[in-house]
Amino acid sequence: MEDCRANAIEKQNYTELEHGYVGLFDRPRFERGPTISCAWPFSALYAASPEKSRKKLQTKTNPSKKITPLPICHCNPLLREILLLFPRRIGSLLLEHFSQISRHCSWILVMVAQEEEFTVDLNKPLVFQVGHLGEQYQEWVHQPIVSKEGPRFFGNNVLEFLTRTKWYAVPLIWLPVVFWLLTTSLRMGHRLSDVALMAALGILIWTLVEYVLHRFLFHINTNSYWANTAHYLLHGCHHKHPMDGLRLVFPPAATAILCIPFWNLVGLFTTASTTPAVFGGGLLGYVMYDCTHYYLHHGQPSHDPAKHLKKYHLNHHFRIQDKGFGITSSLWDIVFGTLPPQISAKKA
Repeated sequence: MEDCRANAIEKQNYTELEHGYVGLFDRPRFERGPTISCAWPFSALYAASPEKSRKKLQTKTNPSKKITPLPICHCNPLLREILLLFPRRIGSLLLEHFSQISRHCSWILVMVAQEEEFTVDLNKPLVFQVGHLGEQYQEWVHQPIVSKEGPRFFGNNVLEFLTRTKWYAVPLIWLPVVFWLLTTSLRMGHRLSDVALMAALGILIWTLVEYVLHRFLFHINTNSYWANTAHYLLHGCHHKHPMDGLRLVFPPAATAILCIPFWNLVGLFTTASTTPAVFGGGLLGYVMYDCTHYYLHHGQPSHDPAKHLKKYHLNHHFRIQDKGFGITSSLWDIVFGTLPPQISAKKA
């Protein structure tokens, strides 16, 4: 313990270290101070005047974060009592009572309220890890890992299976449904040309839905555990692992669930006989979106418009992730002013 105290005092000449020590207020008129356990993780060492040190601590301390209790072995009885009363708020407590404490001890030690950064282990299931990143999640998820092999999401094999979808499952499952919906409107008395117009309207509506979901839901900022976890499942995983071919298209089970509210939404502004055709057009737009999205990541187009769309979308992933939200078209980016800067300059 004497060695620990000697080591702590020896480091008083440093003004600041990145991590590994405690906040230390220099009180030269006193000769002794409390000893500490050097094995405990601390965040920074300060040796300066009390006022200067206090200002540094105030700027670095976040009261909302957990503070590890400071093990005190030998110190003034008054200081020991105060520390033991509030073990989770040592930093803020010492700051509040600085004037009282400073009269009774030679060295005043303050823990800087700083948690160690959480590290994601890519060799373990990710879904229930990413929430722990907190405010660092957004920075982490937008640093892509380019690999065709995606990470494991869940430890449970059934849940893991449900997160993986071959791209061709989307047209195989949903194109027959689209055909049935369009023919339903035909059987209810509409002409083929009318059904085609309704389907075109449905496709146009889908492009707007695609843009709105991508911009306002898929790119929402999160920092809490469950919000980060939900965002990662919904879209964050795609930005973290953009070349994961088994998680590029939406799982059919989830699509089937979402079809119910979208059907009811379309029914609000259409008649009973036109709802199937308009909704069928929207569903066709979704199929085109998912297939196009997969191709933009894994295809090698040599001609426009596919070549332009691939460059446009990869720009969103690897350069400017808060612009260029359209996948099948840049129409709504133009309308709402979210074109990437270089493209906007060319348009002008």
